[in-house]
Amino acid sequence: MPPDFDLRLRTFAEVILRAGLNLQPGQRLLIAEPYELQGVDRSAEIIVESLIKVAACDVEVIWGDAGQLRQFALNKDWRGFVQQAGANASRMQEYINKGDALLFLQSSQPRLLEGVPAANVTELRRIAWEYYGPIAQQLVQGATNWTIAPAPIPAWADAAYHDQPDAARFAALWEDVFAAMRVNEPVPLAAWRVHLALLQHRRIELNARKLPTLRYKGEGTDLTVALPPEHTWCTAQLTTRTGLPFVANLPTEEIFTAPHRDSAEGTVRVSRPVSYGGSVIDGIELEFKRGRVVAASARTGADLLQGILQTDEGAGCLGEVAVVREHSSLARTGRLFFHPLLDENAQSHVALGEAYGFCLRRPNPAALNRSLVHVDLPLDASIILPGMEPT
Repeated sequence: MPPDFDLRLRTFAEVILRAGLNLQPGQRLLIAEPYELQGVDRSAEIIVESLIKVAACDVEVIWGDAGQLRQFALNKDWRGFVQQAGANASRMQEYINKGDALLFLQSSQPRLLEGVPAANVTELRRIAWEYYGPIAQQLVQGATNWTIAPAPIPAWADAAYHDQPDAARFAALWEDVFAAMRVNEPVPLAAWRVHLALLQHRRIELNARKLPTLRYKGEGTDLTVALPPEHTWCTAQLTTRTGLPFVANLPTEEIFTAPHRDSAEGTVRVSRPVSYGGSVIDGIELEFKRGRVVAASARTGADLLQGILQTDEGAGCLGEVAVVREHSSLARTGRLFFHPLLDENAQSHVALGEAYGFCLRRPNPAALNRSLVHVDLPLDASIILPGMEPT
């Protein structure tokens, strides 16, 4: 690691806690990871230590165990996994009830469940969302402040930087994460204030257009969706019910909304491998008719893709459409990150499954998609607005 790594790591922690989480005096902090490991990877301990020092408050950590998770999946030990997921959800609920803060440190182990039957992986994620889903619903409705941030670990670096020498991979991952988190800026927190203000300005511009439709057009992709009349474009900048602002994920480059669940028409070619709960699906191609996936294929992970689509009624419909500017630091790397948060903020994307209710100004159950899954699909496609279609 470079000689200034410790200093930049502290700045990384400050960005997460101040620009993202907006941790308040008197709040406790729970650090967890409910997406892949059901706990923070032990190899991210150096990040946790830095966060604890900067937070200067009571901090609890839910640690994960990659080997145990793999055994749950291999052996179909759903009882054991239910006990773990349930206990973790209970801890998160306690913090929410007391108005404390939640930080989700998300790593990536794309090969963790390699060789595990797709049906087992799908069931593992279904159970995880069964317990975390109610927590997530409370969080997006403003129950307390929370944020998701990347946690570089060697296993993630080996997958995303396999083209580099072994000894250089981890440092390379950190460099790209530091850049995406604006740690290298002269005044990182000020840089975040400027960036978040720009995203808000673009969000206001999109809302002023009152777009009836949105079209994605690129190689292998020609998809049109309808936007409900009550749709509103959003950013990751949210506010708790008590009025405390926070940013739900860092980095963030996207502006997003919810399409009408029955509206998607056309084809999609996903531009990046999708890391899903310790497995990878690559080369995804989908066809939509009347809002639903009617054909799906993938070069690798096709069984897992089918399992996701069969999770429930809403898994084969879109819950999100997002616009990402083309020249973000993540986009400029040209890197496939094998990490949902980084890959979705490198390119415009759509998402299968669950929609965010706050993307509608007033409730419209007929338009808003509901599902136990939410899977972001990055696209190498241009955004075509109504009236700007090519002739």
